[in-house]
Amino acid sequence: MVNIARINPRAFLSDHHFWASWSDPPDRPEGLYLDKAWRDLQWLLGEPEPPRASYELVSGDVEMTSCGWIPFDRVLSAEQVRSVATDLTLVDLRELYQRRLPQESPDWAAIMDYRRDYVESYLEAARKFTAQLASLGLGLIYSIG
Repeated sequence: MVNIARINPRAFLSDHHFWASWSDPPDRPEGLYLDKAWRDLQWLLGEPEPPRASYELVSGDVEMTSCGWIPFDRVLSAEQVRSVATDLTLVDLRELYQRRLPQESPDWAAIMDYRRDYVESYLEAARKFTAQLASLGLGLIYSIG
């Protein structure tokens, strides 16, 4: 249903009946919530060019309007999920921080370094989630905003 979801991802994200029709975990994958760590992960996974395969899990941004924001929704196919899951197993946060922090102002680098444990916990959740989906041969829909 990936192609159908790409036409209107919101239809899948907001359908409580869809989620209620699934059995309880472990048969149904849990959701993944990245909180504010998605921005840090964009910063870490999106550089250097081209971005890492795992960047596909966090790419995008909300669209700001005069009345608030419009969420960014994206659908990843099973193949893309498998690629993201594989790349996430290879991500070395220590190396990414060593490469990125010197490029930032000292104040911003200190803020980003302070949040490292927070980002690591969400990165680990993303590893587990995408590995589970990949093992089941599933794609995913995500929303930022």
